[in-house]
Parts: sequence; C-alpha cells; structure tokens
Amino acid sequence: LFDASVFLNHPIPNCGDQESAQIIIPGPQVGRKNDIFVCSLSNSHQVTSQGVYVAIVSTKMEGSDPDKEVVPGLALLGHIMQRFTTVATTYEPVGDGNSDKSYISSSFDASSHFEGDVDDLLSLYKRITGKDLDMNINADSVEADY
Repeated sequence: LFDASVFLNHPIPNCGDQESAQIIIPGPQVGRKNDIFVCSLSNSHQVTSQGVYVAIVSTKMEGSDPDKEVVPGLALLGHIMQRFTTVATTYEPVGDGNSDKSYISSSFDASSHFEGDVDDLLSLYKRITGKDLDMNINADSVEADY
C-alpha cells in the first residue's frame, strides 16, 4: 500500500475550487491494475488552517518504485507545499475464524471511500455472530441512548 499525504495552498485544480474532493483514477486508464485514490480536505472540515488543504493519494503497490505508483494522482494536485509518503504492508487472515474462533480483519485498503473496509467489517460481524448486521435502525428509537 502506498500513501502520499500532501499539503497544498489551493484546492485541487479543475475541481471547481471545491473545499473537498474525491477522485478515483481507474487503474486501466493509467496502465495499472489497481485504481489510484485521491481525497482532499480543507479548513471547512476543521482539519487544516485557513488556506491550507490536505490531499491523500493512495494505491496498492504494483511495482518496486513507490514514487512511480501515484504519479497520475499527484499530477492532478498542482503545486505541493509538503509531501509525506508511506509504504505499508497489508495483511489478510489465513482463515475465516470458524475453526479456531480467531476472527481477524484484513488491513485497511488504499481506497479513500472505505467501501472494502466496511465490507470486511460486515463480514467479520457475520462470521462472529452468524447473522448479518441490521443497519435498518430507526434513529428516533435510539434517541434515549445519547
């Protein structure tokens, strides 16, 4: 997993000067198997100082040169004030946990929308309890829980 976190002094160009953006670059469009994910946030989300934007570009590693992995995503950002990069190994459980009652989730993936991570957690819940998690909760019925 490769992750480049950057500071910008402007919103991502060509995104309508939006305070936040989420861009998914389909891997095959840039000669890759895996997609590249770009996410940006700003002061409107209370995560930066006024006039500063943070962007995260991430993908699953396919080669041995980490910087090459996210070039198409970084190219969208314009001038970068500061960049921090991380290469992380990801893990997957070797079994479903039913035989030894050891239920283990997978590592977080490169996506910025957490869809795969949510699917993993829902699968983990079902493996542990034997039933699907009921996400049809009426908010009015849990008001007393606050």
